Amino acid sequence: MFQSKLFLRLFMTYMAVIFFYMTMCITFLLYENHQISEMQEKRISEIQLEEVRNIVEQRMQTARNIVQNLSYSTVMKQLYMNTRTGELLDSYALFSIQNEMKNTIASGGLSIYKTVLFVENSNKAYSSGGVIALTDSYVPLEQDLPCIMVGTVNEAFQLNSTKRYSFNKNCLLYCDAYTYQSGSSIGTICILFDLKNLGSDIQKILGDDYGASILYQDNVIFSCGEEMGELYETESLTMPDLVCRIYAPTGMVSEVNHFFYFTLSGIVVISIVFAGLAYYVSRKYYMPIDHLEQMVSTKRNTSEDEMEKIIHGIQDLIGEKNRYREKMLTITPYAKTGMLHSMIAGNVAADNVEIFLDENYLDLIRPYFIVSVINFAYDGTPSLREKDHKQKIEELFKVVTDTFSTDEIRIVYYFRDIYNVFLITNFETEQEMDELFYQIYKYVSTAKGDCHVTMGVDVLRDDIGELKHACEGAVKALDGILTDGRETVYFLEDMGDNAVTYYFPVNFREKLKHCLLKQDKEEVHTLLFDIYKTNLDIEGMPEMYRSLIDEFHLSVIKTLREITELNTVHLNIKKYTGLATLQEIFDYYDAALLSVIDTLHEQAEQVEEDSRLEEDIAEYIDTHYCDADLSMQSLTGKFNVSNKYLSLLCKERFGVTYLQYIQSKRIEKAAELLREKRYSLTEIGVMCGYTNQLTFRRNFKSIMGVNPSVYQEKME
Repeated sequence: MFQSKLFLRLFMTYMAVIFFYMTMCITFLLYENHQISEMQEKRISEIQLEEVRNIVEQRMQTARNIVQNLSYSTVMKQLYMNTRTGELLDSYALFSIQNEMKNTIASGGLSIYKTVLFVENSNKAYSSGGVIALTDSYVPLEQDLPCIMVGTVNEAFQLNSTKRYSFNKNCLLYCDAYTYQSGSSIGTICILFDLKNLGSDIQKILGDDYGASILYQDNVIFSCGEEMGELYETESLTMPDLVCRIYAPTGMVSEVNHFFYFTLSGIVVISIVFAGLAYYVSRKYYMPIDHLEQMVSTKRNTSEDEMEKIIHGIQDLIGEKNRYREKMLTITPYAKTGMLHSMIAGNVAADNVEIFLDENYLDLIRPYFIVSVINFAYDGTPSLREKDHKQKIEELFKVVTDTFSTDEIRIVYYFRDIYNVFLITNFETEQEMDELFYQIYKYVSTAKGDCHVTMGVDVLRDDIGELKHACEGAVKALDGILTDGRETVYFLEDMGDNAVTYYFPVNFREKLKHCLLKQDKEEVHTLLFDIYKTNLDIEGMPEMYRSLIDEFHLSVIKTLREITELNTVHLNIKKYTGLATLQEIFDYYDAALLSVIDTLHEQAEQVEEDSRLEEDIAEYIDTHYCDADLSMQSLTGKFNVSNKYLSLLCKERFGVTYLQYIQSKRIEKAAELLREKRYSLTEIGVMCGYTNQLTFRRNFKSIMGVNPSVYQEKME
């Protein structure tokens, strides 16, 4: 069996499909495994980053706790009082302060190296190691507190002559203002964190493959490991200017996991099963073909496969049949004309018509057809003007049938007489053919410019047995010549009883549009009732009322399309197609148009309501922007809108985001109060909605370009 070319072709086709399936599955598995690996790497790195941030946050929280404990310490009260009075501390008080600082920093563990308190306008510093004499009185730091830096205490506080080891040791420094319970500033607390201890803690979390760095105000203050690989960063939860970064190596997770190998094994097993099925199916489909080849093939050529032998055998059979048909057509050259004449005259039985169609003697094998007739009329005596008229007309219609016939449309002509020619247009699907008849008429009229050409067209039919009636209908369509003249196309379906016609207002669309825009239901009802009552009194034929409803529906749809363009709302009314009385049909359209008016009214109310809501929100923001409790969440709760709606409203109305607009309004108000010079910076910050003075100063500098204090000085 494998010696057969056809069998091998079938089998190899199936195997190609199986191979393609295996390739696609393996590719998908590799892709999914890679995606999973990337997700695992990202998750691991995010966890590592969170651990690093926790280490840094822990130290910052320890420092804040030390500052708070010292600020509220009763032992430190003496230092505050002596600082204010200028009295010297006795040895017991100094010992108590030293011991208090030791006990306070003990909670920080080994990560804290030392704590130093610098008192304003004093040449002494206090630490857990005792009192430290300074060459000059301490001057407060120029930068905002709290702050973080890396270096020595001498460098940070610009001390010249202090030779203590702790003041010259490179550390992570946390500096914050030291205030007493009343809020009065005493000095600055500097907490020294051991960099080696910090690096050791971070390295324990990350390992040797990761790199890490800590930035404060976009400056790197600490780093360990190599800054290579995928970057992950996060801000401190308590200090926005503090950022933690890690550099994760790629390829931490294995590219291929056990699930991949398991699935791949399953695919291989399934492919082997499919290969067996491919052999079975190929054999099953090959056996009938082999039998068919043996039946139609008269000679066995080993260079050909089975399908080629079958094709050659079938071609031989078709050739024999065609030769038989050619002989028959040669013997009876006028057979088609005779058969067509008999069918038009109604002299062919229904059984014989089916035989003619099955044998395709008439080229009329498609289900639908329309008969048309073309009339030629001359001025004067035709015999004198056109002696060879029929011959030229026959040549013309041979060109017409060749020009306008397609694979879907077949045209056959038949001479009723020398001045009237039938065209039988036969086509596959039910469709509008008016444009085709106009094209044929134009072509024939141009070719026969020396006579009057007129065309009559019958209705669409689907039974070739009605060919006689179709020809009569085409001739009847030509009766339009009596009233409307020659040289045009007449359609039988357009010819009705013109004695009675229906009433339909000329300006109906304008009246209906006016009523809909006014949303006047009573006028709509009156307009429709006038058309209904007037036509009911006419007492016309059913065809007249159907034409009335068709025109009425078309006018309503065209009017609604205009209303839709004006109001940007989808409006539509389906045509009433059920069996009903004229009153029921008009009642249907009356109800439908009233529903349209309701839709337009609802839309107008919704637009007005949305506009009022936007104005209320904007007015509330402009009135309460200095309220510290004002937030997007509070606005959404008050006005019952979503965050997305509020964000879009601010963007469209103010041109900026909600937060940017609130900040600009607050800073604008703060600048106004600074120019008045009646309030302190702290009071102005609170009055403008800021509970955090650091945030107030940072936002003011971001918008105005300078700190609030500098701005106030410039205004002087």
